[in-house]
Amino acid sequence: MTQYIPNGRPGLPPDTWKKWVLACGMGAFLGITAAAALAIAHRMLLGEPASNADRILYLFFMLLAGTLEGSILAYFQYRLIGKIFPEIAWKQWLAYTIAATLIAWMLGILPSLFLTGNGATDPTLQPSTLACYSMAALMGLLLGALFGYFQWLPLKGLRKEAMLWIPANALGWAVGMVFVFLGATWTEAITSWPFALLASALSGMAGGLSVGAITGFFLLRIARSAPKGNG
Repeated sequence: MTQYIPNGRPGLPPDTWKKWVLACGMGAFLGITAAAALAIAHRMLLGEPASNADRILYLFFMLLAGTLEGSILAYFQYRLIGKIFPEIAWKQWLAYTIAATLIAWMLGILPSLFLTGNGATDPTLQPSTLACYSMAALMGLLLGALFGYFQWLPLKGLRKEAMLWIPANALGWAVGMVFVFLGATWTEAITSWPFALLASALSGMAGGLSVGAITGFFLLRIARSAPKGNG
């Protein structure tokens, strides 16, 4: 594998940011599409979860979907990360990315799955559209920071400014989660599964591209910063 910056100093190819944006976009596009396909298949075969046993089975399906999404995203990201930081092993990047994705999925799913009732909700109590997307952005901010923390673990010993990876993902996913949430609401409203899958795919790509665009700027700065331990 060819290293882009053997001495850790400036020297990245000019298209590094573009490649990172495309990697995140493609990874999220395929990952979220695969996860959405599992969710749609569960809904078509088993319906909405009604009992606790149903909810546990649904959670299992969603964690499987999260593992699939994290694996795909990690693969596309590592194709570039592995060249910039060859010290990071593929299995290491994969494990941390899957761990972050699984925890994020659990934190996102559990409250709505087990803490809300099954009855009809009073329409007057429904939050406004602005409030819904604001909550999606806030969720993305928090889960993105968590995601960035896990991916920072293999980076922290390599560059002095590696800590920037945590706020980078927090900001990136704050924007990206709005697109993902938009796709999720479309999917719930669409009865035709091909269109529901298409909505998820498009929102996943938009979310991934926005995450890549924001984190890409931080990635360049981290890569060009001094190696850890150097003056």
